[in-house]
Amino acid sequence: MVENSTDEPRVFIDNRGNWFQDGIEIKHRLTYLYNNKLLDRDEEGHYYIDDGSCRMYIRVEDTPFVVKMLRKEGEDYYIILNDETEEKLNLETLRINEENIPYTKVKNEKFDARFTRPAYYEMMKHAVQDGDGFYIESKGQKYYLS
Repeated sequence: MVENSTDEPRVFIDNRGNWFQDGIEIKHRLTYLYNNKLLDRDEEGHYYIDDGSCRMYIRVEDTPFVVKMLRKEGEDYYIILNDETEEKLNLETLRINEENIPYTKVKNEKFDARFTRPAYYEMMKHAVQDGDGFYIESKGQKYYLS
């Protein structure tokens, strides 16, 4: 069964990665993590969760995933997401929008993730400025934040 995608979705993710159903925040940790695990996108880019019995479309305010923390290990950077997973930061996908909010691609570059302020501040501790702007260096390569 597929929920009609033209109806207003019952499930919503705000710009901090919080999930809501029918206006009520999903606070149960295991339900929250399970929903994140089921998250996918269709060919048109609409977000949905599918547990095998039905596809439920959801509305996403900004990005479904949020970078909660960043840490540097040697020459690499790792991010911890709101679904409690950790992955290596792909510096090639790092970008900053016109509102000075950084984003990166996560989950094998399938989804965008928005940085929280603490993660952004931690990242900027490693940034260097030159005549071309701010960059983060890893393994001898400069990755400009643009």
